[in-house]
Amino acid sequence: MELPKPFLTKMEELLKGEFPSFLDSYNQPKNSGLRANSLKISSQELSEKLPYLKDQIPWCSDGFYYDDEKYRPAKHPYYYAGLYYIQEPSAMLPAELLDVQPYDKVLDLCAAPGGKSLQLAAKLNNTGLLVVNDINERRSKILLKNIERYGVKNILVLNESPQNIAQYFQSFFDKILVDAPCSGEGMFRKDPQMIKVWSEEEVNKYVHWQREILSWIPKLIKPGGTVVYSTCTFSPEENEFQVNNFLKSYPQFSLEKSQRIWPHLAKGEGHFVSVLKDTRDISPASSQDKNSYTLDKQSLDALKDFSMDIWKDPSFIFSLLPDNGFLVERKGHILWENKDLPSLKGLKVLRSGFLLGTIQKGRFKPSQALAMAINKDQCQKGVQIVHLNSNNEKDLNLAIRYLKGETISLEGIKWPKGWHLISIDHYPLGWAKSSDLWLKNEYPPGWKYEEGEMKNG
Repeated sequence: MELPKPFLTKMEELLKGEFPSFLDSYNQPKNSGLRANSLKISSQELSEKLPYLKDQIPWCSDGFYYDDEKYRPAKHPYYYAGLYYIQEPSAMLPAELLDVQPYDKVLDLCAAPGGKSLQLAAKLNNTGLLVVNDINERRSKILLKNIERYGVKNILVLNESPQNIAQYFQSFFDKILVDAPCSGEGMFRKDPQMIKVWSEEEVNKYVHWQREILSWIPKLIKPGGTVVYSTCTFSPEENEFQVNNFLKSYPQFSLEKSQRIWPHLAKGEGHFVSVLKDTRDISPASSQDKNSYTLDKQSLDALKDFSMDIWKDPSFIFSLLPDNGFLVERKGHILWENKDLPSLKGLKVLRSGFLLGTIQKGRFKPSQALAMAINKDQCQKGVQIVHLNSNNEKDLNLAIRYLKGETISLEGIKWPKGWHLISIDHYPLGWAKSSDLWLKNEYPPGWKYEEGEMKNG
């Protein structure tokens, strides 16, 4: 691997006697990791299902190393069920250090593709509010897909600039993660293509962007709130210098911790994390209210009819909702939204809450987000559910056929009329609709299974 000479000179000055060990790390294989999605499964349960997950990542209790030369976890239906997220091990540290607690209001400002957002969501456990944003439109759509695949309900997904968000959410957030765009020096081993675009001019460009992003944090954070600033680069200009400049500009913040992950000292790529605390007096906490259903009677009845079909209980679908919001209908879309959201008019909103589905001709059509937000226990209580067994090769192949978008059937079974939930080991994959002996596939086209060898699970 040929590294840029100016980069090597800078790193030798920075590391001094450790430089040879650092340089040798580029001759070592990269480390691959994945993280259990605790909204759906515990890390212990996941390690039992995937026995090759033997070594835990020390800074993330839900994270595991795995050998990507032998195993392909992204080819198993469990991945499509949202049981785990494949994530570079070092990238799991920033969300851990933010120390999110239930009922926090949390902002992930530069969130796509969403790995850190999903960590934050798991810590909230569908309480409070998680606002995720990416300024790039294409990346923000990928972010939304991941948020929905992993069963997150207490959500607002934006495609906005930090400046515009700050106009709507002043002193709103308890915790903010700024995983800033950076020159990516820490990812050279994982993604050698990044070496080709690196230059000192690129570093300076990112320094400017990072300073601009950080300048809006004081308006967004509550008094007493916590901010984590992170990058995947080694450059002091983008790391320590950036943090020091922020502290000088905004003296109400104090530095709680700074930490680097070096590839020659830990099993992970290069990462930098700083924890910053707003030292102003903490604002009083607001009380939590219960849902108030604001849908018209026709929409409520349609939801109850659907709930009756799937669970033989007209109220069961309402038990899936978090307890600090309400149901609304927006242009035929039925959403749960957090009660503390300000008016969003004027913002680029991809999803204002948890999308249950749509109303079409007085009937409820469930969303993929709803399927993915149903947990294992709730899935088992349903009656119009197709339970596939991953230990049965025929069932496993049928699950993959479903994920590819194919119409499926089971040994001449005539399906009851209506919607059916397809699951693997009681973990939902998506919806299908009965057509006598067949189930018409309703899996979203943009979510479909990607071809490739599964390799040992």
